[in-house]
Amino acid sequence: VLERVYEASPARVFQALADPQARARWGTPSKNVDLVYDKAEFRVGGLDISRCGPRGSLIYRVETRYIDIEPEQRIVSTELVCEGWNRLSVSLVTVELQPVGTSTRLVLTDQIAAFGGKDMIAGSQAGFSAALDNLAAELRHQPVDA
Repeated sequence: VLERVYEASPARVFQALADPQARARWGTPSKNVDLVYDKAEFRVGGLDISRCGPRGSLIYRVETRYIDIEPEQRIVSTELVCEGWNRLSVSLVTVELQPVGTSTRLVLTDQIAAFGGKDMIAGSQAGFSAALDNLAAELRHQPVDA
């Protein structure tokens, strides 16, 4: 479970989560990682397909399926991460947005089954944590160091 408070309204935070161009900017956890969306369908039942990995080597495929979307409140999705034909992990990811005055408290819960060992769990946590930190810069309209 990761939590952040952003100096932005739930509507603004939700928009940054929903927009695939914004996600491509803030979702890359570091300047050493590339992230490319091949398909983006942000809707209940929709499917995002992305590729990521070390800069210049998009070795991972990520399939995100949206299960539930309540604008400005909640996003529930599944995430399958593969390297080639090898499934590395599957997650149920819940993002909750709660207004706190003029700010927004974001709570991300990642329920992960990692098939490649504990490194995949640590990598998922580190990736989500860095992306949520980058989201703060996106919401301030500052460039993300990615």
